[in-house]
Amino acid sequence: MAKSVEDQLADIETALETVEQRGQRIALKDREIWRVDHSSLAKRAAELKREVRRKNSGGVRVTRIVPL
Repeated sequence: MAKSVEDQLADIETALETVEQRGQRIALKDREIWRVDHSSLAKRAAELKREVRRKNSGGVRVTRIVPL
C-alpha cells in the first residue's frame, strides 16, 4: 500500500536530518558513495508540505472571479 503524504513527509524530514548530521558521502576502502542530494530532499519536502496544507485546507481556494 502506498504511503500517505504525511508519512512521506516524515520520511523526507528524517532523511534531511540524517544528511545534515552525518554528511552525504560514504567512503568504503577505495570507493566513495554519494547519497541523495540535500537540495533535492528539501525540494521534495517543500512539495509535500504544500500538498499537506492543500489537503488540510479543503482544496483549491479562489480569491477573485471576474464576471463576463
